[in-house]
Amino acid sequence: MQVTHQIKTFILFSFCFLFLLTDGIGQSFVFGPKIGGSLAFQRWDNYPNRGAFISYNGAFFIESYEENEPSSLYAEVGYHRRGSTELRTFQTTGTSFFRARQAYVFNNVNLIAGAKRIINMNKNAKPYYILGLRAEYTVSTNLDQYSQFVPWTPAIELVNNFNYGFTVGGGFQYDFSEFVGGAIEISIHPDISLQYDQPPLNNVINPWDFGSPRSLPQQRIRNISLEVTAVLRLKRIVEFIK
Repeated sequence: MQVTHQIKTFILFSFCFLFLLTDGIGQSFVFGPKIGGSLAFQRWDNYPNRGAFISYNGAFFIESYEENEPSSLYAEVGYHRRGSTELRTFQTTGTSFFRARQAYVFNNVNLIAGAKRIINMNKNAKPYYILGLRAEYTVSTNLDQYSQFVPWTPAIELVNNFNYGFTVGGGFQYDFSEFVGGAIEISIHPDISLQYDQPPLNNVINPWDFGSPRSLPQQRIRNISLEVTAVLRLKRIVEFIK
């Protein structure tokens, strides 16, 4: 996979945003990694029966911190695999057929900025919810391996690399010590923009039947993912001495 100048710029901007945020939200903050699994789905205009794509995700976050304050701001940069699966029937020789499940995968890096609120500060396992805005950049896909089936499968030339949406979720966070904690978080990530946008196509040649051209309807794809993540929370606390 070749990392382009646009990808480098997006990743550099994301990390700069995270660290500049710490100056804006105060001296003390919480930071750490997030890692977990995901169920990725896609909404297709004309192929509604799509299967889930099971994958993984990882991120690094920074969150504002003030003792006994239930509300905070947070930001994170992460790697997420979006996509869906499809059960297809293939013909080999003669009348022999076999069925296989194809996965369409979009490897995305993202930047999320949002707000978090703890519902009950008095519990050991503090419940909370989050709401954020999200921008994503598609680093790569696996569509090239299905190129022999185009236009029946998505074409890599019609992938929108930049996408955006929002993130909602919640979880429970714990304090293991004064400076170390953890959390279990469940979040949903629906896209507003289109990951893929194909216009209507007329007189498409069928590679298995050259005498029967056909028309294909417009095809648009949006991502939505459900993620479960484990979070390591490391506190950086600064105290001012009077």
